[in-house]
Amino acid sequence: MSSSVRLGSRTFLRHFLFRSSSRCAFLINLPYNSNTKLKTVLDRVNSDEYLQSLWDCINVNAVRRLGLSDHGRVHFAIVSNIALKILRSLVEAKVQPNIVTEHSMTNEDAEVVVFLGAVLHDLGMVAHRDNHEVFSVSLAAQMIPDLVRGVYGDKERAVITAETLHAIYAHESEIPQFTLEAGVVRVADALDMKEGRARIPFTAGKKDIHALSAMSIHDVKIRKGKLKPIIVEISMYNESGIFQVDQLLKKKIAGTKIEGFIEVVAQVENQQRKTVLSRYTLGASPEQPSVQASAQR
Repeated sequence: MSSSVRLGSRTFLRHFLFRSSSRCAFLINLPYNSNTKLKTVLDRVNSDEYLQSLWDCINVNAVRRLGLSDHGRVHFAIVSNIALKILRSLVEAKVQPNIVTEHSMTNEDAEVVVFLGAVLHDLGMVAHRDNHEVFSVSLAAQMIPDLVRGVYGDKERAVITAETLHAIYAHESEIPQFTLEAGVVRVADALDMKEGRARIPFTAGKKDIHALSAMSIHDVKIRKGKLKPIIVEISMYNESGIFQVDQLLKKKIAGTKIEGFIEVVAQVENQQRKTVLSRYTLGASPEQPSVQASAQR
């Protein structure tokens, strides 16, 4: 595939969603840095034909049968990269993952949990969209021990499995969360909204507020903040994208252990003049996450 094909573009999605691929042709590129544990698990995921085939089966249900956006290979690659970036930003700001505070393990182990949660959280959609988090836990429980075998001893392997399963089960906004790592996975999942990611259901004829608002999202960027460790910047073509932020992303962030550490700024931009037409801020107050709206002329 040409290097000019942009992640999330229609050509990129079609390449991976609608063509039969060769054995494990899709590789997740992840900045594992010096984390050799993460690199080993990443290599195993990238060479696991069974797992990647399950990802393809998910999209048969999600895209072809239900008319949803991509929940397959590209989705897991995007979510895992976003999750790792969020976690590292939190750690850099001295926010400790629960696997560190409660199990006396390391930040590197938290990265493994977040990565596994990111690539396994939607596995249950091979069975059904309804209650898919329950099916995901069942399937992931069978796969995680092999993915981390030899990387950890039995005790640590049990902890990695338990923490990952919690992150998987609690990735939906209706389910209470107990850990920072689970919050990272949930929010990273919700931030897979960059331009082109909603194109499949829209072009298939789905014109409800979910599809229309998703189509209005131009770009998503994550950077370090001054008052809070993480700022998510969402640029939109028009204000219908506010639905994605206020009705969907807001619910995903609420109740997580990272809620107080993240600020979301969504703005409508004039693409020709590169000027801001309106701005919407979620979680602007350093004391208490809140919603603020303002307009710029």
